[in-house]
Amino acid sequence: MIQKPGWTYSYLPSLGQNMAINDTTGVMYTEDKTKYTKEEVQFLESINFELPVSVHIIKKIFSGTIITE
Repeated sequence: MIQKPGWTYSYLPSLGQNMAINDTTGVMYTEDKTKYTKEEVQFLESINFELPVSVHIIKKIFSGTIITE
């Protein structure tokens, strides 16, 4: 993943890929180009980004939203 200014980069062991969070918007993209909203990122932070691969794949395929309620 090419690192650009204005993004914070990290590795997600649970998915086996890198991710980038925009420092201004809070939006996250994974290495496979899956987009997570600021609200989803806040939830993922609360679970230490331990996202099951199956949830990530479903989100990627259906462009869905993770609901935490």
